Amino acid sequence: MGVSRFVLLVVITTGVTLASAVGATAAPTTIDFESMTGPSQFCPPPASPLTIGAATFTGGGILTAVEGLPADQSTVYGTTPCAGYLCPLTITFSSPVSGFSVDVLNGALEPVSYTVTDNLGGSVTKTVAGSSNSGVETFMLTDDGITSVTIGPTGGCGTFWDFFIDNVRFTVVEAAPTAKSECKDGGWEAFGVFKNQGDCVSFVATDGRNRPAGDLGAAAPLG
Repeated sequence: MGVSRFVLLVVITTGVTLASAVGATAAPTTIDFESMTGPSQFCPPPASPLTIGAATFTGGGILTAVEGLPADQSTVYGTTPCAGYLCPLTITFSSPVSGFSVDVLNGALEPVSYTVTDNLGGSVTKTVAGSSNSGVETFMLTDDGITSVTIGPTGGCGTFWDFFIDNVRFTVVEAAPTAKSECKDGGWEAFGVFKNQGDCVSFVATDGRNRPAGDLGAAAPLG
C-alpha cells in the first residue's frame, strides 16, 4: 500500500423506460462490488478489465477491507503504481447512460483534488479530505448519452497515485422507436415493451402519447 490511497464510489442505473424522441431511460441500478472479495493490499496485479452489467472498469483491481482506508472497509475497486495498475481509472458503458454519480474517497493522508470527466466534455473537480479524516465526496455528471468516464487526480497522475472505487450510479438510455419502419419485421421486439408491431407503430404515430402496452406506467410522450 502506498502512503496515499484513494477510493472512488460509483453507482449504476439500468432499466427500460421510453422517455423521449432520442431514447428511453431505465430504472436505477447500484454496483457496490459486495459480491466480490479481494486482498487488503495492492499487488498482486489486478484482473482487469472488470465487466459488471453495462459497465466495464479498467485500470484497477478488487480489494476488500483495505488497510488504512477507514472511510470504507467493504469491497472496493482501486489502483496504485504497482505492476498492472493504471491511472486514471476508466469506466466504459455498453449503452449510453445519464444520471451518473460517483463518491470519491481519498486514501492519501493529505487532501487531494480529483477530477471526474465524461466523453462528452462534462467534468467535475473537487478536493477530497485525507484518509485520516475519512475523506469522501460525491461527483455528479449531468450529461445524457455518456459512454465513458475517467477518474483521477486533477492535473494528471504523475509518478504516484493510490485510489479506489466502490458504489456506482447511472441510468442506461435505451433506444426508442422514432419511425414506423423500426417497428416492422420484428423490430418492435427489440424495445422490450411493445406487445406487437401495431403497439409499436401506435407509439410512434402518436409521438409517444399511446404508451406501450407492455409498460404502461413507464413510457412517456416523445414530444
